[in-house]
Amino acid sequence: MMTMRKIAVVDYDPAWPTQFGAESEVIRRALGEVAVNIHHIGSTAVPGLAAKPVIDILLEVKDLSLSPL
Repeated sequence: MMTMRKIAVVDYDPAWPTQFGAESEVIRRALGEVAVNIHHIGSTAVPGLAAKPVIDILLEVKDLSLSPL
């Protein structure tokens, strides 16, 4: 028997960009120059769009072998 999970989609929250900014700073401090770019992606990155309240982040690194992840 399959268990169904409820997925919440909520109205756009103007705090999402700020939450992304805080998380990207934590990542930047942890990885330093290994992190080339940190992007806010997914539906929470689109102003005005309803979304699952999960901040999706895409991380670009110079070289995967340098990444501690």
